[in-house]
Amino acid sequence: MSSTARAFNERGDSVENPSSDDLHALLRGLTLSNRFLVVERLDAENDEYYMQAYLRDDGAYWLEYRDGSVDAHFRTSSRTLPVLAQIFTMWLYRLPGWRETLTWTAWPDESEA
Repeated sequence: MSSTARAFNERGDSVENPSSDDLHALLRGLTLSNRFLVVERLDAENDEYYMQAYLRDDGAYWLEYRDGSVDAHFRTSSRTLPVLAQIFTMWLYRLPGWRETLTWTAWPDESEA
């Protein structure tokens, strides 16, 4: 059976078809020397479908998702790891409501330029 998704972190750990438990463990493993987690959809029409978390110096996380093109790239921020894990899981399994959990802005945010 082919993979439909892949999760990987800065350290090089990679999980094919990650479960919710895998996502929780990978997110809990983020540190200042292992700052990001990316989950890619391998069953999408192009390689522009992914979600990623990045641990910032202040302990908060950037969370981004891209939905097929540069025009569908959004970012938010959270300090709550369980919320991030829930959003990653809902996104991965295409469950409704994950976008409503946090407030998303277009990426890059032109106001930061």
